[in-house]
Parts: sequence; structure tokens; C-alpha cells
Amino acid sequence: MRQGLLSNKGGYSTGFTWIFGLVTLFGLGVLFIVFDQVFMDHLVPVIKDQNHNSYLPVDNATKQAVDDGIDRYMNYWHILPYVLFFVVILYMIVAAFRREREEMY
Repeated sequence: MRQGLLSNKGGYSTGFTWIFGLVTLFGLGVLFIVFDQVFMDHLVPVIKDQNHNSYLPVDNATKQAVDDGIDRYMNYWHILPYVLFFVVILYMIVAAFRREREEMY
């Protein structure tokens, strides 16, 4: 009797997990590059410019607090790809060991 491709449980392999992980890493890298350009070249300068050129009576301490908040969140943004890359690579390693352990039985 012929088995279909979808009913074949042996078709899932460690190689598929690694290819999926590498594609995910590439996609995360491209997304980070695009969004980082948007944030750093467009949004952050516009927000800081609006903060300093506001006609509302805002004191300098509040303006400085807004700038510090933006800088803090941008530091978090720049740490994010390292965290995501670490999580994806850790998943790839764990999936490889888990798959190899299943193949032993």
C-alpha cells in the first residue's frame, strides 16, 4: 500500500528544522535592517525635532525626559535582534538534539 507524503512521519527531519531556522534568521535580519532604517532615519529625528520645537510651554526637564525615554527604547530595540537570534539558534539546537534522540528509538 502506498503512503502519501502528508502521512509520512519520517519526512520531518533535522535538516528541515535547520533550513526553517536559517530562513527565520534571514527574515529577522532583513526586517530589523528595514525597521531600524525607518526608526533611526525618520521617526526618532522627527519626534525629537517636534519635542524641541514645540510651541507649547514645556520645560527643559520634560524635553530631556522625553529624549532619554526615546534613547532608552531605541537601546532596547538594538538589543532585540541579538535576543531573537539567540532564541532561534537555541531552538535549532534543541530541535536537532530532540530529533536525534527520537531517531534512536
